[in-house]
Amino acid sequence: MPAIIEPRSELIPDPATVAALVAQLVEGTWPSSDQEQETLFRRLHFKTGERLDHASDESSTASFTLFTEVPGISFASWDSFRGKFLGVHFHLYAFPEAQASASLLGHDVVSNNLTDVYGQPIRPREDEEVPPSIWKANGREIVTHLFTMRDSTLMLSVSDEVLAADAEAEAINRSRSPDKNEPSP
Repeated sequence: MPAIIEPRSELIPDPATVAALVAQLVEGTWPSSDQEQETLFRRLHFKTGERLDHASDESSTASFTLFTEVPGISFASWDSFRGKFLGVHFHLYAFPEAQASASLLGHDVVSNNLTDVYGQPIRPREDEEVPPSIWKANGREIVTHLFTMRDSTLMLSVSDEVLAADAEAEAINRSRSPDKNEPSP
């Protein structure tokens, strides 16, 4: 009688690699200067690519592509806020179809790994099939968000918690500010 082989999904990157990368970003001191950021990037084998937004934008946030040697990351970027290193973003387990099972599995395994290390996540809203999850540790904010409506991908971000809150507050304030071209009531 032939052996029964269980189907398995090979997740690339391996969720253990993702957990190790998150740990390297969460532990230790967060870069507070360009030189410290460059040191972190060298240690993690990250390289900065082109700027994603326009330098002439009124925003205090700048975004850049990020290259990493971690296999399976379909897209990565990093941000600064008011010239300070804000954080990194990775798109993992990306597939060009909705509800891809490997994306769902990757989300579940990565989320379970993060929960094992950092405790239960905060879920700021429950109005989605899979709401974003947020863990806070050592002044960092770790966020996962699974997208599955058109394409499937897991977005994972690690940011400085205070800078992230400041950047979000500024963006909200800017979006609520009346347009300078609109007449006053």
